[in-house]
Amino acid sequence: MDYLFLRSLRLVFLVWLVVSYDIACQWAKNLRDRMGLYPHELQTALEGFLSLVFLVPKFHLPAHIASCQIEYSFNLTRWVGRTDGEAPERGWSRFNSVATQTKEMGPGSRRDTLDDHFGDWNWKKTVGLGKCQ
Repeated sequence: MDYLFLRSLRLVFLVWLVVSYDIACQWAKNLRDRMGLYPHELQTALEGFLSLVFLVPKFHLPAHIASCQIEYSFNLTRWVGRTDGEAPERGWSRFNSVATQTKEMGPGSRRDTLDDHFGDWNWKKTVGLGKCQ
């Protein structure tokens, strides 16, 4: 997770970033220390941010202890209070059947098939923006 996260931010220049992750309360604790294990270009991935906020999505938050529920709550964080942080997980149920289709494919075919399915999902969301359902 660390490598994926740091690599994703390597060329991003934002002032403020909110990270929504089911176990953000644990994962974020030693992130800066763990960054030392990676190449220099990834060690500097977080330097451009004035504010980096880690929060736990609303559905997952009740399973955490009280101190986590306060510190990592979307409801108690300025500028994100009505966000639920669960959006990245909403589409996974649609792709459960894709796992069955791709489990015996080679890496290239599997990647292409997953790209096609996710691309189709994103395209349908994009063209459907603004439509009432």
